[in-house]
Amino acid sequence: MMNKLLSVLVAGGLSVAPMLYGQADDPAQKKQQKQHADRLGSEETLTGCLTEDQGAFKLATTGGEEINVSGSSDLKKHKNHTVKLTGVASSEGGKKTLNVSKIQHVSPSCTK
Repeated sequence: MMNKLLSVLVAGGLSVAPMLYGQADDPAQKKQQKQHADRLGSEETLTGCLTEDQGAFKLATTGGEEINVSGSSDLKKHKNHTVKLTGVASSEGGKKTLNVSKIQHVSPSCTK
């Protein structure tokens, strides 16, 4: 009886060990997940002057950064206004883009 119990415990332990080993954190996998999350972007809120040039919208921030803006049909209504835009930011080829999900009107003009 004791032999059978011992055998069952050993067999159970041996069957669980590989599963637990597979749960270990892999640094390469973590790095890959972080890069994927970076590509997807993170939500940001930016304030600046919204302009349009040949159908492409740009936001000139107070910090001097120029960001491509897309994603909302309401952008046209706020052209040449100071706005606060919230959306998912991404960067491709060194150029930042904001896919807008929320627009807040700040001022009817852009101050320079």
